[in-house]
Amino acid sequence: MEKTVHHLTEVQILTPETFVLHFERKGFMFVPGQYVVLRDPESGEGREYSIYSSLQDEDISFLVREVTGGSFSRFLMHLKPNSPMYMEGPAGFFILDEPLKNGHPVLFVATGTGISPFRSFVRSFPELNYMILHGVHFADEAYGKDAFNSTRYCLCTSREQKGDYFGRVTYYLKEYPVDPNTICYLCGNSEMIDEVTGILENYHIPPEHIRTEVFF
Repeated sequence: MEKTVHHLTEVQILTPETFVLHFERKGFMFVPGQYVVLRDPESGEGREYSIYSSLQDEDISFLVREVTGGSFSRFLMHLKPNSPMYMEGPAGFFILDEPLKNGHPVLFVATGTGISPFRSFVRSFPELNYMILHGVHFADEAYGKDAFNSTRYCLCTSREQKGDYFGRVTYYLKEYPVDPNTICYLCGNSEMIDEVTGILENYHIPPEHIRTEVFF
């Protein structure tokens, strides 16, 4: 993959564990839904992150959650403005089908920071005919909520009754059937993706209409 150097412009703190890194874009081209490898120029350590920003944004941004015992996410959280970072990519095929840009219904299902590619989709293509379910533990984890139309966004909180729906995204989908004509994109932990895929197939959504991206 192509490697370029970008300097940090801002660390935006969202919660004590979660933050957005904004880097100078320098003409970096990507397709919404793709990812890059962020790599420390000194140590060579790196990790894959989905692009959080839109095609129209001046910076290129990444949503990061500090992982317990994760040295690289901790390193990222303590970066200072103007710090250099290698970006390798973009890469990945978790991108929108062309019919979706012309009004075909699409369902986005995310857990945690798996919201990143969907924010990039919606900010890049605001006319999408979408519905999004975002599964989190607590309401303050509604990362990027302001990017979405409030009538098309459902925050599913599993540990407090402060979202739009109390329970996991899987519980919501079992209560509210999905039209078989819908194309579905799932991004988050593997357990959610496996369970949601089974629910959608029970609604007769064909496997080729279910796109997945696993966040470990």
